[in-house]
Amino acid sequence: MGTTRCSLNFFHGRVASRVEHGQVDLVLHIDDGLLPVHFQSERLYRENWVCVVARDSRFGDRLSLKEYLAASHIVVGTYAGVQTIPDKQMAAVGENRRSCIRVPYFGVALQCLAGTELVLTLTSGMTSVVKRDRRLRLVKAPQELHGFHFLMAWHPRLDSDAPHVWLRQALRTIVPVGGQAH
Repeated sequence: MGTTRCSLNFFHGRVASRVEHGQVDLVLHIDDGLLPVHFQSERLYRENWVCVVARDSRFGDRLSLKEYLAASHIVVGTYAGVQTIPDKQMAAVGENRRSCIRVPYFGVALQCLAGTELVLTLTSGMTSVVKRDRRLRLVKAPQELHGFHFLMAWHPRLDSDAPHVWLRQALRTIVPVGGQAH
């Protein structure tokens, strides 16, 4: 008797091709419009944007759009060098944020903030990490940064595949209560 395989990946630039060719069964991805339109997808939960600054920085409890744009940012390049959603949302209002540091991971970005006037934009699901670091504090993001959904996505050929149906159901059972990341 053979072994049934289900693979799970977080989305990155080449994974769409791997899903297309049956090398990856399921991806976890932000709803930023970059998934191929023929993929099946389901919303798992909603994320909102928050900003993180050094505890002793000059910023108040909320950043206005003007303050946000005037600030220097640490940007996490999660896809092709761009943190897609915040940059797309700024472009939608005709603006760009100034990035002075680009890093590949949020953990690295958080380590760069203490003692600076830099701003890091990250998802509400990561707030517990920030709250444990006494050198940092959370600041409300500008209202122009809108929340987004986190998806699971797969190729339609797997819609009725029993192991894949099981995997999707297992993911649904671990979604945060109320479909909102905390």
